[in-house]
Amino acid sequence: MLGIDDDRPVMLYAGRVSKEKGVLELPRIYKAVKKIHPDIALLVAGQGPAYEQLKKELPEGYYFNWVSRERLPAIYSAADILVFPSKFDTFSCTVLESLSCGLPVVAYNTKGPRDIILDGVCGYLVNTEEQMTEKIIACIGDPQQQEDFGKAAVKRAGNYDANDIVDRFMADVGF
Repeated sequence: MLGIDDDRPVMLYAGRVSKEKGVLELPRIYKAVKKIHPDIALLVAGQGPAYEQLKKELPEGYYFNWVSRERLPAIYSAADILVFPSKFDTFSCTVLESLSCGLPVVAYNTKGPRDIILDGVCGYLVNTEEQMTEKIIACIGDPQQQEDFGKAAVKRAGNYDANDIVDRFMADVGF
């Protein structure tokens, strides 16, 4: 699917392609994961000011530039793990979208991802690039863990139903 052999494991980055989102860590992470999983593919869905630089540093990636909302679920579903190297996000729609498609996430242990991801249940929260690489390698190498994380991811995403959130907010402010 998406031009990638279905038998290949796929790492996905989705979001703004900019330095502040940590995307320039992706070439090092990818190359380290590739040493253990030589058939790994990296899919990048998004656009931004670091897009051309990332393509130059990681020419073997699959780049989809901007992706419509209608096409996003197919991209999430084609991947085996979402790599989210941003070190600052107040809330991450990308993480929540990923989980809702049953895609485990490896992200830095920061506000946003930490509020959504249940570490070791539907993904991993890490503190360093090395830890991120290790968790990606472990998850890609364990199909049962991927399946378990995928089921837990969908369940976790269900906790973020928009109507429930609005109802809780309204109750909290006294309406």
